[in-house]
Amino acid sequence: MSDSAIRDLLDLLAISGRPGDEGRVAEHLRTLLISLGVAVDCIFQDNAHRQSEYGGACGNLIVRLDGHGRGARRLFSAHMDTVPGCVGAIAALRGTRIVNTATDTALGGDNRTGCACVLQVARALLERKGDHLPTTLVFFVQEEVGLIGSRGLDVSKLGEPKPTVGFNFDGYHADRFLTAVTGTQRFTIDIEGIAAHSGMNPEEGVSAALIAADVLAELERTGWHGVIVKPEGEGRANVGILRGGTGSNVVMPALHILAEARSHDPRFRASIIAAWQDAFQRSATQRRNHEGKLGTFRFGRGPTYEAYALPDNAPVVRMAIAAAERIGLKPQLISDYGGNDANWLAGHGIPAITIGCGQRHVHMPAEQIDLGDFLRACELARALAV
Repeated sequence: MSDSAIRDLLDLLAISGRPGDEGRVAEHLRTLLISLGVAVDCIFQDNAHRQSEYGGACGNLIVRLDGHGRGARRLFSAHMDTVPGCVGAIAALRGTRIVNTATDTALGGDNRTGCACVLQVARALLERKGDHLPTTLVFFVQEEVGLIGSRGLDVSKLGEPKPTVGFNFDGYHADRFLTAVTGTQRFTIDIEGIAAHSGMNPEEGVSAALIAADVLAELERTGWHGVIVKPEGEGRANVGILRGGTGSNVVMPALHILAEARSHDPRFRASIIAAWQDAFQRSATQRRNHEGKLGTFRFGRGPTYEAYALPDNAPVVRMAIAAAERIGLKPQLISDYGGNDANWLAGHGIPAITIGCGQRHVHMPAEQIDLGDFLRACELARALAV
């Protein structure tokens, strides 16, 4: 098992696949699965990319392994895309780790480790020559930009009966099961200032940059950015993208911001966004040019996914714990603020937990993969499969 798992992982790490550009990854997985013995007519792609705000090369890859067993269908999943900063990564095996030998890129263990774990499910089931319960594998697209692939999942392609439990592979430690995950609302803020020559007549301008600076400083000072702890709730908020300006000699006329608010409580998440809107309203009315003209701003909605929380005695949790204990793992049940495809699986009526698979320092040049955790996750995937 370990040789095939590591080989699968290294092969996957060698393929670029930023969000919306997962076509080569999907084709590699399809070709490999067919070579292992999966029938061509058991492999599907949906049209999840066609409902994406970002377009995309392909939809989710769905594999049905129905077997001869009778019982509830299970689903195993991972996402194919990596953050854009992984393009150009060069993976290398170094003892008990896989590291990146390229400079200034992340490795892409998030989430090629998960894909390799799900491939172990396919290998385990194919070894049984049909003597297994109905099982569906899903390799999602565009997870890193707001769980777009799992949001657009074509549930009708998952097989009948519909899966009743899901096991999503993504994250750090194989003995940590995410059973409660925050909901997130991404939102845009478009600020319109007033352009003016910054040398000749700057007083005629209203800087979109300064409107944003005023607001972000206020949000930080009042506790509505970063970790948020208020009497009425807890959450997170962050500015991820700032884009604007036309040149150093022009008072910035426009600025686009992509931000997000996270909370397990959807009402408090709305309160976070309302606090941001109030702060922008105040700043926009205070920044005027010499004629008293104001800048403006506009909020827009981005991808959203809701929180979920599974009870400790949920069937999917009990199944995962039992499989972990069979291979000597002592699992911990975790709640966190990092969304993943299990959020939307829950939204589609498929209760799912997320299992870590060896990732470390994701999205960073220091990213690496702990092979011990990765192989434990692969062993757990096989234990769950059979």
